[in-house]
Amino acid sequence: MKALPIALLIIIFALPVFAQNKLASIPYNKGKSLYDEDDYEGAIPKFKLALKADKNCEDCIYYLGLSYRYNGDNAEAIEQFEALEGINPDYWGWFYYEAGRANNNLGQFAEAVPWFEKFMANYPNTPNKQLFHHQAKYLKEYALGRIELEKQPMTMSEPTLFSNGINSAWDDYMPATNPTGRILYFTSTRKGGFAPDDDTDDEGDEDLYKITMGSDGTWSSPELLPAPLNSSSNEGAPAFSADGQTMVFTACGRDEGIGSCDIYTATLDGSTWTPQNLGDVVNSDDWDSQPSISADGSRIFFTSERDGGYGSSDIYYIERNPMGDWGVPVNLGAMINTPFNDNSPFISPDGKTLYFSSSGHPGFGGSDLFRSVFENGRWSKPVNMGKPLNTEANDRYFTIGGSGEVAYFASAKSGVLNLYQIDVPEELRPTPTVVVSGVVTDAKNDKKLGAWVLVEDIESGELIATGKSNSVTGEYAVVLPAGRNYSVSANREAYFFYSQNFDVPATARYQEITKDIPLRPIEKGAKVVLNNIFFDTGKSTLRSESRVELNKAVDLMKTNPSMVIEVGGHTDNVGNDDSNMKLSHARAKSVMDYLTQGGIAASRLQAKGYGENNPIATNDTDEGRQANRRTEFVILEF
Repeated sequence: MKALPIALLIIIFALPVFAQNKLASIPYNKGKSLYDEDDYEGAIPKFKLALKADKNCEDCIYYLGLSYRYNGDNAEAIEQFEALEGINPDYWGWFYYEAGRANNNLGQFAEAVPWFEKFMANYPNTPNKQLFHHQAKYLKEYALGRIELEKQPMTMSEPTLFSNGINSAWDDYMPATNPTGRILYFTSTRKGGFAPDDDTDDEGDEDLYKITMGSDGTWSSPELLPAPLNSSSNEGAPAFSADGQTMVFTACGRDEGIGSCDIYTATLDGSTWTPQNLGDVVNSDDWDSQPSISADGSRIFFTSERDGGYGSSDIYYIERNPMGDWGVPVNLGAMINTPFNDNSPFISPDGKTLYFSSSGHPGFGGSDLFRSVFENGRWSKPVNMGKPLNTEANDRYFTIGGSGEVAYFASAKSGVLNLYQIDVPEELRPTPTVVVSGVVTDAKNDKKLGAWVLVEDIESGELIATGKSNSVTGEYAVVLPAGRNYSVSANREAYFFYSQNFDVPATARYQEITKDIPLRPIEKGAKVVLNNIFFDTGKSTLRSESRVELNKAVDLMKTNPSMVIEVGGHTDNVGNDDSNMKLSHARAKSVMDYLTQGGIAASRLQAKGYGENNPIATNDTDEGRQANRRTEFVILEF
């Protein structure tokens, strides 16, 4: 006999055929028609009537159980599935899956486990059914994990609900902070937003808002972000780089849109924002949303429902390529993503601690918040952040400031999404960071300047991050994760670069440093101190950490080929005058030699030692003596 096609066999086994007595067929068929139209409440009495005519009608029991299950009556569904198993345990195996889910929904996690095991043993393990096997494995692990979660003690205090002046009667969600945690951005569907209200609508469009913390710790009233960030369509999920000059957000339904919702960036020039769709390299034909940008502005994490993921929604990230464009999205992989919904990523200021929401990892119900750390080239196993942060409702959109002590999130436990604040125990915080901020000015007239701010590892020379100071206010900010020695420099055309170094040990606590940067115009007679030139005590040999600064000097002189400089060496007053004079000259000569080796003609360089003769600070303190031990450049010709 000719074998039936595989696809036909699948259909035959996937759709149970009614084969019981004719008295039951009429109500069964009516029930099945209602079931196929998703009218589960209407189908239930029809299937029950069919079972009165034939109590062993397997199809009637199966569809009655599914109708109860999809209508939210999990207990009645389990009762029907148990009856079906008693009559025919080899019936179409899908009912085992639904029985497991029904038990999970009722909090009967120990009872759910064997149902998923039976599903995996009875449900076809064909190539086109692998997704359901994967889901069943995760749901079984969810049940086992939930049992263990219930044993864990609570490590957090109860969260605090934001006041009604900030939360509204509508959904308020997707919070995101600036590095210091003093500005909080969020999304709201409240009425009174950017688009005119329509009296027939139950809610307004999604709009972007911000609140600011005052000196007394209280929050201001919500303020709408301006156009073109907000529009008459939906916008959400605002997030900012540390310098505040780059924003990422989601916009839906715009003319240039690619999918239902797309990821956008916006750059700030003075007080003007310019948004840009990230295009079809990043955005898909589906839903792309919930972006989070790293503090250094080099990576964006976001959620997408595009094809090719692990589940309904997955978390992806993108990086800037060498051309400065955003590259192809990369799925974060199976350690983070599950066959279910994984979303609302937040990359913390340390650049390696990820907080996200998932309904696939073991949790307390709905979607829970998790923490994972990128270490040794991979993401760690996600850790459920526990009660009372997580509840049986949907808990999402976790964000945390640089200190790591206070976090903000959204929860639907009151029926709508509201914003909450919670204290975070140390073991769940990101690595501490240092926020360096200030104002870039012209050293001659105090005019505020827009300039590039570069963060480099002073030992390896690796460029860690780039940012900008605002072209109107001159304000800048950089976030430095613990465990490195950094050079932070500002650069602008026609100005001499300015650098500072900051050692942030791995044991450092969160701190904020204010460092204003005066940039000196390049002109004859200008004198600047190179802060990141290092020598061993009493020696003139350049230490390797000096290369970052000296390479900047090489680049500056190549960019300005008419520049002639004097390299001046200076010491403190420790030791005798002659020794200090010789040491200062030898150090100036070492710097000059480095520049000539870098391709700068010796005719454009002079080396001169001043010893202890020209102090710029007192020699009575360690700090003053350190300031006096310096290398200076003086522009002789330009």
